[in-house]
Amino acid sequence: MFDRLSHVMLYVNDIGRALEFYKGKLGFSSNFESPHYASLRHEAMRCRLDLHPTEANSRDVGFGPITYFAARDFDGAVARLKAAGIKVGQPRREGDSPRFVTFWDSEGNALGIEEA
Repeated sequence: MFDRLSHVMLYVNDIGRALEFYKGKLGFSSNFESPHYASLRHEAMRCRLDLHPTEANSRDVGFGPITYFAARDFDGAVARLKAAGIKVGQPRREGDSPRFVTFWDSEGNALGIEEA
């Protein structure tokens, strides 16, 4: 169903401050940035970290990142999850991002799929 681990999504209160931290202090560089979403990469670690702003004092911040899986057959993966009785959100995009969708595990933890 999945081809590889795609990225980790981290919710932040202030996207500008978070970008400054990850780029300036931890050595990430930008794939793309918008006021609503940013995608970073770290060449040495060969990994991707995405930042998504949330409302002030939201429980999204500080309660864990969201693990995303990549799927070349995005629509097929979404259909298979739904067929298995798994709760799946609405596929969407943020700016020029690939399509992505959230789904939930048996404990209510959010996971994601990104179109590869």
